[in-house]
Amino acid sequence: MAFFGKSPLFGLDIGSSAIKAVRLRKKQGTIHAERAGITAMPAGALSGGQFLDPPAVANAIRKFCRRQRLGGRQVAVAVGGEDLFLTRLKLPRGADNDDVGARVLSEAISMAPFPLHQANLDFHTLNDSADTGMIDALVVAVKRARVESLREVLHRAGKTPIVVDSTACCLANAFQFNYDPEPGEISALLHLGADMMTICIVRGSTPLLSRDLPLAPPLYSDENWNLSERVAVQLERVFEMLDEIADEHPLEPGSSKISRIWLSGGGTRLRGLEEVLRDRIRLPFEEMNPFRNIQFDSASEGGQAVLGYGHCMAVAVGLALRNFDEL
Repeated sequence: MAFFGKSPLFGLDIGSSAIKAVRLRKKQGTIHAERAGITAMPAGALSGGQFLDPPAVANAIRKFCRRQRLGGRQVAVAVGGEDLFLTRLKLPRGADNDDVGARVLSEAISMAPFPLHQANLDFHTLNDSADTGMIDALVVAVKRARVESLREVLHRAGKTPIVVDSTACCLANAFQFNYDPEPGEISALLHLGADMMTICIVRGSTPLLSRDLPLAPPLYSDENWNLSERVAVQLERVFEMLDEIADEHPLEPGSSKISRIWLSGGGTRLRGLEEVLRDRIRLPFEEMNPFRNIQFDSASEGGQAVLGYGHCMAVAVGLALRNFDEL
């Protein structure tokens, strides 16, 4: 989802507990990691996507980029959470001269959790739908105030956001490039951050259903689940949503068609998570390697060191791949 155009850039994943960055380059048909790094975010400076201490965040980004020798101003960044609306619409096909954009906007307005006149919106029609009588569109909108606050922090850090993407689409990008899934294969991408989890169900690499959900229980909740159990409960709820879509549109896949869960994010190695997924979800699961098809050569900065944190880098890699959208 590019709000500001495209030009050479690097991926910058700004999380509440860590900042991750990846710069990729193409060499003789192979993608190489030219720069890759991770550093801690100042405690309490960012929470739930909201900048609580913008100067501290900007200073941390500036120092990190200088230390990693990430020159240039242009970056790709990701957003998620309640300020983002991502949905897939299925609309009956109209006449050839039908204004698809107007129809998508009209439908999205009725579904979005916030007024779309206050948001930046983009949509993309999909070509992999099994139902030829319907138009399939992926719609993404983010509150304009969220984009402006992000732009302001990055400006303080000496950077310009050229691409603003959704966390879910970044995960799909990284998954597609590294695993080249079969077009009809249904997978669940589960990204666990410090305070937010993103669940993205994909067919091949096309998002079918995505949700950004808080990891903390709601205020005044009587839930007594531990964090691993909460992850499993949220995953079950998203699977139920997928089944509701399949009930309404019989050509769409239900949760029984999911072949594997791919895990990423700092919470991937959460104590007890594997046992809970085995007991409750009962699907094969695997840690996503976002550098599986990316080479580190001897000249790359931080190459081998960052591989130990590869499970944290999926969003940054998905952002960095925006330089090669032809892939």
